[in-house]
Amino acid sequence: MNTSHLCLGILSLGDASGYEIKKAIEQTFSHFQATSYGSIYPTLAKLTEQGLVSFHEEVQEKRPTKKVFTLTKTGRAHFFQALMTAEPAEQYRSDFLFLMMFAHLLPTEQIAALLDKQTTHLQSELTILEKISNECQTLTPGMRFTLEYGIAANRALLRLMQNRSASLLKEIDAARSPKQS
Repeated sequence: MNTSHLCLGILSLGDASGYEIKKAIEQTFSHFQATSYGSIYPTLAKLTEQGLVSFHEEVQEKRPTKKVFTLTKTGRAHFFQALMTAEPAEQYRSDFLFLMMFAHLLPTEQIAALLDKQTTHLQSELTILEKISNECQTLTPGMRFTLEYGIAANRALLRLMQNRSASLLKEIDAARSPKQS
């Protein structure tokens, strides 16, 4: 799914400003979809040109006027069609895994720091997902499932990090020649 689909999906749940869409992506979708903040507004402009969303402006006190976007009937049909034809392929992109692929080239201290940082990141993500799951009463069954999926995945990855980090460092050190240490 792309940024257009993310925006249409969020708007299918209700009207939202670009900022609110950004927050929804960060809070609800971040464990399984990513998009840059800079791509949201150009995407909304394109969706507006295509007639898939419309907007109205809300005047705010002591703040700039806010555009609130609404999914049009055409946009709802377009999003539904995207849902019906999308293949459920998983794409996992990870800078951490890329770095680990070449860990044998990095100093041990750098590898240890990367492992610690990833462990902290996973713990933080898990805390956020569990908080949303426990506190949000308006989740649809599908939304709850995606949170449970993210929680289960993060728990499994966290277990792997806790169980393998020390032995990974030992394995890499053992495989190095005396000149590389």
